Amino acid sequence: MKYKLLCVGKIKESFYRDEISSICSNIKKYGDELIIIEIPDIRIPDNLSDDKIERFLEKECEPMERKIEKTDYVVALCIEGKEITTDKHKELIKRQRDENKSAITYIIGGSLGLPQWVKKRADYKLSFSKMTFPHQLMRMVLCEELMKISADH
Repeated sequence: MKYKLLCVGKIKESFYRDEISSICSNIKKYGDELIIIEIPDIRIPDNLSDDKIERFLEKECEPMERKIEKTDYVVALCIEGKEITTDKHKELIKRQRDENKSAITYIIGGSLGLPQWVKKRADYKLSFSKMTFPHQLMRMVLCEELMKISADH
């Protein structure tokens, strides 16, 4: 299976970058592929009002549209998503594999989240927790989860 992580922002901490790189190599050993596509983040204006957040998110995530294939199964990571176990996640991936999906694309937004168009495009909305975590940590957690699932199939 080909996994794509479409993320806003780069990981600055070498610990996270090194760990994610190692995980990508391990996933390859199991016959799967993990591609990470980073979209530049945009500095949040100091005076961003609530009514302008959606427009900001649309601008920040606009480059994502060209990175999502029509045949991709899209999973948006968002707080309103469904919390599932690793076994349920594995079942979700197996269904996509059985349906010959070209890729599963996971989308992680910036610090303000994802615009509505991404959530509407998503085939599945996933949440790892109702708590808020740094995006670089969630990226690493998702990579670990995909490695575990790849090792088990």
